[in-house]
Amino acid sequence: MLEMIEPLVLTIPGISVTLGAQIVAEIGDIGRFRSGASVAKYAGLNSGVSQSGKFEAKGSPITKTGPPYPRRAVWLAAESARKFDPKLKAFYEKKRSEGKGHRVAVTAVARKLCHVIYAVMRDQAPYDSDK
Repeated sequence: MLEMIEPLVLTIPGISVTLGAQIVAEIGDIGRFRSGASVAKYAGLNSGVSQSGKFEAKGSPITKTGPPYPRRAVWLAAESARKFDPKLKAFYEKKRSEGKGHRVAVTAVARKLCHVIYAVMRDQAPYDSDK
């Protein structure tokens, strides 16, 4: 059924039929989002802000707002994509070399994957790692 509704999502590394169906079902009409960042925010993969007066905390955890299902599906896809896509693997390794933990680095890949999902669904073009 996913092949009839949104088949190009399956061109993204790490997204299987099951995860793709869950992501497409949770996102719905891509036209309701302005950008990939808004998809990441909807999935709760954006960083939280913790500040008071002149103090601003660094390294705030993700907000986890919105439904947990798209966040889980994109995170699982990112866990797989970081192994198979050369660009996402390089991004993951860069985050690890910066001293980030595994889960933090995979979450960063998941945010990047939200941008990819948005672009593929918006443009109706298959995934191209060179873009």
